[in-house]
Amino acid sequence: MPSGTLQVYTALAENAAPLPGVTVLVLNEAGTQIARLTTNDVGSAPELVLTAPDEAYSLDEANTTVRPYAVYQLRAEMTGFQTIELEGVQVFAGHQTVARLQFLPAARTLPEVEPETIPEHPLFAGDGGSGPAPIGQCADARVLSEVVVPKKITVHLARPAVSAANVTVSFQDYIANVASSSLTASFTMPVSRPQEHRHRSRIM
Repeated sequence: MPSGTLQVYTALAENAAPLPGVTVLVLNEAGTQIARLTTNDVGSAPELVLTAPDEAYSLDEANTTVRPYAVYQLRAEMTGFQTIELEGVQVFAGHQTVARLQFLPAARTLPEVEPETIPEHPLFAGDGGSGPAPIGQCADARVLSEVVVPKKITVHLARPAVSAANVTVSFQDYIANVASSSLTASFTMPVSRPQEHRHRSRIM
């Protein structure tokens, strides 16, 4: 049976410090508990292997019936802190899903826990397939036989649909600027699979 893995980390809000000793219950989509984990001194729970649909489903553009990932629920509890419930955690075969849970101190009077739900992945949102087919193929598209690093790159200093200047810089400077977050251009990067879920408790 194909499987993926789930890695849970727990910390104080804003990742101020790791939070050890948290009990993490892992439940399937029907709400049945399948694992009970405890985070260690660095706020890390043991990696858990979970069943998931075959990876081929996520690569098949004709697939409109089988969701290409498994869905699980998390419930994390620690004395003195608000309980966290996370639903819709997606696990793909052959990949690791990371859940980073951030805890707030418990108030004297605790409200009812409100679960956070991760929406369906774009691969299967609305019970669709792996996504719409491309509008058309690039006439001169080709796959290179080796990696080529350009010397220069032209950057559009705004979103694609916005009128703005184009600036040509060296590729090395471009990478350095991106790494230091000093480049102001805005980019949208495609995501094929969710590898990490970040959650901050909103219960006060």
